[in-house]
Amino acid sequence: MADPIAGWRSLTDCLAPGGLMRVGLYSDLSRRDIVKIKRQINQQAIRPDHQSMRDFRLNLIAVGGSQFLGVFQSHDFFSLSGLRDLLFHEKEHRFSIPQIQSSMSTLGLSFCGFEMGDIREAFASAFPDPRERYDLGKWASFEAENPDAFAGMYQFWCQKI
Repeated sequence: MADPIAGWRSLTDCLAPGGLMRVGLYSDLSRRDIVKIKRQINQQAIRPDHQSMRDFRLNLIAVGGSQFLGVFQSHDFFSLSGLRDLLFHEKEHRFSIPQIQSSMSTLGLSFCGFEMGDIREAFASAFPDPRERYDLGKWASFEAENPDAFAGMYQFWCQKI
């Protein structure tokens, strides 16, 4: 999607006040290695055909070593359709938690919480006050200390105000 906020706005417009929406967005911080690899793909003008993607993946494994271990551990890395989405996606948009907060404010949404259980548990250890679970500023601090926490993506619920 060329403008993900416009798409998000269209979905928000379908909600009644108090309506809930589940959102999934890529984390800019946790995809930093993917950004490096995508830069390499663009510089080398690697096409997203099956053979070129296979060759690139094999080369990346051979020269990447432990530098891209997080990428190698992604289940998407091992299928061509997954690899296309992971590294060859043409319109990928990444967000930071402050950008999410700003977007929700603009769209008239309130944050209702992240969905991933093990991340919530780690967050609760760092921020034991239950009210802090809804504080995106605290989540931004948590992510800064745990940059791979949202390696899959941010998955959260929000509510139309």
